[in-house]
Amino acid sequence: MALTNSVGGTVKSAGLAAIVVLVASIFFGAPARAADPEAYVRSIADKLEPLLNNGHLTAENVDAFLKANIRNQLDMERIGRYVLRKHWKEIDEAGQAKFMDIFQYFILESFKKQLVKYSKAEIKIIRSVEHEPAGVSVITRVRVPSKSPVNMNWRLFRDEDRIRIFDVSVQGISKLSATRAEYKSVLENHGFDHLITEICNRLEGPKPTSC
Repeated sequence: MALTNSVGGTVKSAGLAAIVVLVASIFFGAPARAADPEAYVRSIADKLEPLLNNGHLTAENVDAFLKANIRNQLDMERIGRYVLRKHWKEIDEAGQAKFMDIFQYFILESFKKQLVKYSKAEIKIIRSVEHEPAGVSVITRVRVPSKSPVNMNWRLFRDEDRIRIFDVSVQGISKLSATRAEYKSVLENHGFDHLITEICNRLEGPKPTSC
């Protein structure tokens, strides 16, 4: 898989950085402190290359990769506040921590479902767009053999000198935004405990102890 910049030319061999989402260590030790968001996304692609091009891309090895390299690097507090809206402040600290612990599993499963679709793909960085005061989007285009190109928008936030992933939208569709709308209805009609139960029941893989 080759990673190219928007003016052409191969930057370096890289794997597809899909989802997220996220979206995503997707943020690994040293690269997580990269000041340049585009370099940050390139570093993610580098880490993913061996996984996506080893000829044995499966839900199991993608799941293991995500849990080992991404889970602890998600901008979970920002994500939690966004998804729960006004209800975030109505939940005590223990409830907030419980939600974030469980919801990160949901995010990882969403990433996994996206990643298993890609093999021998090429990701092209188109441009980055700043969102004041601390956000930035890295817009990429992904080409997979025998498939139409896919546009991915990596929404990132800076936390001092660290970059964290907030969301990854695919073809303009944000899984996080759709989930936010769904959870709003559940919270208003059934409450927080019911929401936690629903999320846990929908997890396909091993569930966190918080469930």
